[in-house]
Amino acid sequence: MAAFLAAWGEVVSGVSALVDEALDVEPLGGTTVSWSAVCARERVAQLPDEERLPLCRLHQQTKGAPAPEVNAVLEAFVAHRRVAVLSTLTEAQREVAGASLATLLEHAVAHYAKASAAPVKRGLFKHAKVAAAKHQYGTSSRPEVYVMECPSCRGPRQQEALVCVFCGAGL
Repeated sequence: MAAFLAAWGEVVSGVSALVDEALDVEPLGGTTVSWSAVCARERVAQLPDEERLPLCRLHQQTKGAPAPEVNAVLEAFVAHRRVAVLSTLTEAQREVAGASLATLLEHAVAHYAKASAAPVKRGLFKHAKVAAAKHQYGTSSRPEVYVMECPSCRGPRQQEALVCVFCGAGL
């Protein structure tokens, strides 16, 4: 059962990663080096350049790779891993797991269709996501400043100690 769970987890996370990778393709109907590598790995021929954008418009997409190409990649991915998922199960379990794989594929295709047709936010949003991804908390070389004053004499805190240097009260 552990082998089945590991194989099932690999399929579910792989399908999710493929959908995310397809949604990251810019410009609409274009291709990226990583998406081309995914198509090659799954042995799916990419659509010709002149067909990509019209197919995206036909499916009312606002971002990502063409939906028929993504669907073919998802189907190939699930088909290539089907044997690993079903190999350790009994006949009755294989039937249920096979139906679950088909359902997973249907949900992934539907999710991609919905997500690729969602409105695209442009402008600072993308820039803010990149900046937030690069930020590392606690790695700043500049000192941090805490403004605090004594509750009894209102004198400013001048040391790390939690005692006021003016009146001796605890901070």
